[in-house]
Amino acid sequence: MAFFYPHRFVQNFNEEAGHLKSKILYTFKSTKSNQWYWVWVECYDYHVYALKFHLKSMRNCENKYSVLTNTYEPRRIVMTCINIMLEIYQKDDHASFGFIGSNMVEEDTDNTKRFRFYKRIMATYFSEKYFIHQENCLKSAYLMLNKVEMVNNPRLKEDIEAAFAEQYEYFD
Repeated sequence: MAFFYPHRFVQNFNEEAGHLKSKILYTFKSTKSNQWYWVWVECYDYHVYALKFHLKSMRNCENKYSVLTNTYEPRRIVMTCINIMLEIYQKDDHASFGFIGSNMVEEDTDNTKRFRFYKRIMATYFSEKYFIHQENCLKSAYLMLNKVEMVNNPRLKEDIEAAFAEQYEYFD
């Protein structure tokens, strides 16, 4: 696997709110920019894990997921998130993963630059042998469905989509 930063687990947070069951916080430090990052893993029904990350210094900013950091290291940061995803998958082999490629401040929410970058990397590092890759370009949303879980529940995609539509107005 390409270069990634060592990360560490920080804490579990119980967040019982609809289909959201908990959040897990990880952190890592970039040796290039010397900046600390937080990676939030949101745990939902159906063994769905959604990853979000931002600079720790921006934790109180409303648009922390939309700002360009100008650290010029997106690949290493995303590879660190992928490493966290693989760690989760080792613990929960029923796991499916999702994310939204947030729009930059001046960008629309459909087919964002981040979304296009993330989906290219996910297709490279997560085999179609284990995951079905689904994308929603209009929402810049990406879902990797666990193939074993799809056998157990052929309606998994529809169930997950319904849960997210119920949980968030964004998916209506």
